[in-house]
Amino acid sequence: MREPDRTPIQRRDILTGKLKQDSGGESRFLHISSAIVTARPDRAADLARHFATLPGTEVHAVQGAKIVLVLEGASVGEIRQPHGAISVMEGVFSANLVFEQILPADEREALS
Repeated sequence: MREPDRTPIQRRDILTGKLKQDSGGESRFLHISSAIVTARPDRAADLARHFATLPGTEVHAVQGAKIVLVLEGASVGEIRQPHGAISVMEGVFSANLVFEQILPADEREALS
C-alpha cells in the first residue's frame, strides 16, 4: 500500500471542488453523507425505490414518512447533485444532510 497523501487541505479547496481530482485523474477522497428525507407517507415507499436508482445513493431505511439515505461521491458536488434533486421532488417535504465524512482514497479499498 502506498503512503497516504498528507497534503494540507484548505476549506476553500473543498468548497471550490479543487480536491476532486489529483494528478492521476482519480479522486483523492471519498465523500460519504447521510440524509433524512421526510416525505408524504403515502409516497414514501415509491420515493425510496426511486432514490435507490440514483447514482451514489443507497436507501437504508423507510419508516412511515422518514427515509434514511447514504450518499457517496468523489466530491461535495457529487453529493449535492442528488441531494438537491431529491429535495425538490414531488412528495418530498424536506431532505436534510445529517452527517458527512471525507475519507482519503487510500481508505476506500478498506471499505470495499
